[in-house]
Amino acid sequence: MMIVRVKSKEHSFTIPIPYAILRMGSGILTSNLVQHKVKGWLKKQDRHADEHSSRKADFDSDSNQFVSDIMLSILENRSTQQAIRQLIKELQHCKGTVLVDVQAQDGTEVLIKL
Repeated sequence: MMIVRVKSKEHSFTIPIPYAILRMGSGILTSNLVQHKVKGWLKKQDRHADEHSSRKADFDSDSNQFVSDIMLSILENRSTQQAIRQLIKELQHCKGTVLVDVQAQDGTEVLIKL
């Protein structure tokens, strides 16, 4: 089980996330329907960026295009779902490992622990 703890000055809460939920979430995120929607959003964003780049050509538009191309290639790769499943399976063997432990300047703390 993954545990997410968030503490701030006003509030503090803990969210336990079972590995079954992580597996279901990864299955949904790597499903064909979600991949199709994300591809549509990325292509729409690229068209929108192209319209604005005609006014101003800069490094940001090239960078955004590169990130979009990488995202599309990851989505189209069929081994992504298998890799995510294997990652979750391996995380189950690492109980007690702290993945994230950060504290912001305003005193907010975030802890993600297996």
